[in-house]
Amino acid sequence: MRKKILSGVFALALLATAGLGVHKSMNGNADLNDLALANVEALAENEGGGGECRWATRETWQGWEAICISTGVGYNCTCGEVKPYY
Repeated sequence: MRKKILSGVFALALLATAGLGVHKSMNGNADLNDLALANVEALAENEGGGGECRWATRETWQGWEAICISTGVGYNCTCGEVKPYY
């Protein structure tokens, strides 16, 4: 009899722990969704052409080229512009 009671208590504790974990994971998604939305908005901010872009260089199979991107560090330029870089 004592074994059955201990087994029941253990099963109840296990179910309560699992239920608490599910509850926390469902409520934690709100913060993640807000963060994902903030990231999408930040990425889309420069797509309208209103952001400030600068020149950066990258290597291609044909050689080096200069590309105007928001994370560049050179002079100001028009976003998306690409030129050969010698």
